[in-house]
Amino acid sequence: MSWFEEILARNRKQRERWRDVPGSSVAILMGVAFCLFASVGLLTELKTPLGTHWLAIVTPFLCGAFAAAILWISVRRNLWWVFGAVLTFVMVFFSLAFYLRKHPAVGPPVPAEIQPWLTSTATLVTMLITCSWGLAMWFVGREGQRLFRVQTEMRLAGEIHQALVPAIDHRIGDFEFYGVSLPSGMVGGDLVDVLAHRGRWLAYVVDVAGHGVSAGVLMAMIKSSIHSTLRFEQKLHGLLEEVNRVLCNLKTANMFATCGVVAFSPEGGLRYALAGHLPILRLRGRKVDLLSETNLPLGILAGTEFKAAPCEMKKGDVLVLVTDGLTEVSGQNGEELGLGEISRALSDCDGDPPRKIAEKILRAVSRGSPQRDDQSLLIVRCLSN
Repeated sequence: MSWFEEILARNRKQRERWRDVPGSSVAILMGVAFCLFASVGLLTELKTPLGTHWLAIVTPFLCGAFAAAILWISVRRNLWWVFGAVLTFVMVFFSLAFYLRKHPAVGPPVPAEIQPWLTSTATLVTMLITCSWGLAMWFVGREGQRLFRVQTEMRLAGEIHQALVPAIDHRIGDFEFYGVSLPSGMVGGDLVDVLAHRGRWLAYVVDVAGHGVSAGVLMAMIKSSIHSTLRFEQKLHGLLEEVNRVLCNLKTANMFATCGVVAFSPEGGLRYALAGHLPILRLRGRKVDLLSETNLPLGILAGTEFKAAPCEMKKGDVLVLVTDGLTEVSGQNGEELGLGEISRALSDCDGDPPRKIAEKILRAVSRGSPQRDDQSLLIVRCLSN
């Protein structure tokens, strides 16, 4: 590959990297280029003062405009456009210089004793400004490559998160399920999942402390641990103990997770367990009850036993498991909504399908403060006695 082909290849890679940069950010950088090189245009007037001549305004404007245009072309177009822009720049300024020779501008007189100093100072400042711009672009290029790599990795992590936590909307036997997780960023730490096998099923919600990549990694570990522990036997007994043992061995000291689980088996019926998680809301008619069980979160203390309790459901009853990203939203008075707002929205959902119930709850919460944490909910609806 020749040196020119190598330059073209580098330019192509640069444009590919800049393709993901928002147009607003490119516009800001163009504004920096305009202001910086417009000052160069003003410095050229120290050598030849233009006074009130129209070129006194046009020259700085043209310098800034050409710098901004060359910047935009270099990140959005190929190298040939840059050559064309530079050629146009040279032609325009040669034309202006030729015009000034034919029509000399009459500006304020400059004393002969300081004219050499003004000329040398203007030249030196112009060189310094140009060098500072070159160093700034070098810095942007170096840090930009690192930033683009991080963005690419974050985008990949976001895609993996979407694959790990897909929306849930299906029926298993006499139960309907709907679950959704809304991360606060590209990667979240919440997990909503339903497993079923041979008449058994297990539905659960996990909320890892914090959010972002670290929480997302721990969330993936929890899902893998639960799937490995169950081995297609959707039973609640011993599940949380095994997941807790795995987390205590792998996580960092300041990380933990809360979990809410509902499981069904023909021989054991319906049972639930909470590991430091919010109570489960149960809708019966228009009345909302809270199902609560005191247990430590997962990953706090090795050897912890997690108690499970029976859960009665009749035809039309609904169970709702939520994460604290929904309850910690602030209302108009600045106080957290808590489970109260969700309970009020849920009490108006008698007879609604799970998807519609979820929409009503999310709509009620959205009237509060902007989302700051991952928001997830899982709905289980009984279709028969």
